[in-house]
Amino acid sequence: MKKVLFSILFAGIISLLGAGTLHAQDFGGMPSPEEMAKMQADQMKDVVKLTDAQYPKVLEIFKEQSKKMSDMFSGGGMPDQDKMTKLFQEQDEKLKKVLTEEQHKKWTEHIQKMFQNMGGGF
Repeated sequence: MKKVLFSILFAGIISLLGAGTLHAQDFGGMPSPEEMAKMQADQMKDVVKLTDAQYPKVLEIFKEQSKKMSDMFSGGGMPDQDKMTKLFQEQDEKLKKVLTEEQHKKWTEHIQKMFQNMGGGF
């Protein structure tokens, strides 16, 4: 369980930083929390085949998460790991309520693979 949570945590950070880097290269700045949430929801839609009913719910979860992450990073430096872990656990619980068990499993596997491909691993 700890492995999954840390993978989700770090994948979220990688998503946040990766999306910011891509956006910064294209547009000269960091994406807004709303733009970041849309990128994540779009990625999830492709990976787990979200239904039309699921997409707006997932988008809202990612909007909340992106806003909270933006607030955590706004002070400079790395935020407290315990707070970040709790934030991603809360997000995962919300996603479980929207996704089917199969979709959640597929998303978790996708996040773990993404993290491993970036050089991480547990």
